[in-house]
Amino acid sequence: MNSGEKDKTLLLSADKLAEEVDALAIISFIPTIPDLELKTPIINIMDIHPEVLHDHSMLALLDYCSNHVIDAVVQYRIMTKNDSGKVVAVFPYAILIYDIDSTTDEFTAESFADIVNPDVVYSVLSLALEIAHDGREGRAVGTAFIIGDIAELKRWSHQGVLNPYEGHPAEVRDILVRENWESVKEFAQLDGAFLIGTTGIIEAAGRYLDADGRDVELQSGLGGRHLAAAAITKVAPAVGVVVSESGGIIRVFVGGKVVAQIRTDIRLMF
Repeated sequence: MNSGEKDKTLLLSADKLAEEVDALAIISFIPTIPDLELKTPIINIMDIHPEVLHDHSMLALLDYCSNHVIDAVVQYRIMTKNDSGKVVAVFPYAILIYDIDSTTDEFTAESFADIVNPDVVYSVLSLALEIAHDGREGRAVGTAFIIGDIAELKRWSHQGVLNPYEGHPAEVRDILVRENWESVKEFAQLDGAFLIGTTGIIEAAGRYLDADGRDVELQSGLGGRHLAAAAITKVAPAVGVVVSESGGIIRVFVGGKVVAQIRTDIRLMF
């Protein structure tokens, strides 16, 4: 059996299994097969080559699969807002069933519903994933989004550059509207952070955060952007989302601490 026939067999088997367990989707870590009709929606993983582990031990394969399925499912939850159900993950050497509920320890926007609208957090995180994956004009971009009560956030920040959102109507500043994301990606290259209100209206870009970070405890290696986001979420009821320029990891801050860390070295293609 050649590799193409094997991949087709794996996908058809995954589709049958997904139907049996009523899975929401198939997450595929094998090459796409054009025109293959499946009953279950399929999501392809880009820029990853699991076949390189063919000669490794079963323990190494299991560890690899587990880590990448968790990363994929966390992104799936962010992009679809599905917090429960099952997915089927298919690799060149394994088919796994995974409960979405088991990733709630990794991240759940509903945990912060007393601070901001969870839909706003999901939109910011989906946008952060795109920034982490694509960068801007071929280069990596790091940025920070602070979501909370605008009056309180302004107390702990100041404008570092002219605010590009000043005077614009709310409909073009709404983070919940995907058509507005291109301007955000462009302004993500500015120094400073975005301030976003609890309902998703962007108040400012290029904002410098002034909260004192001396009492904030962060893991070594995190820079000033992470420290500033941690500090302002410690003194104000807010959610901070930071995209790391090096490595593309997304970290979520609440109460001065990292409450979620999302790896972005895989990319889901719906």
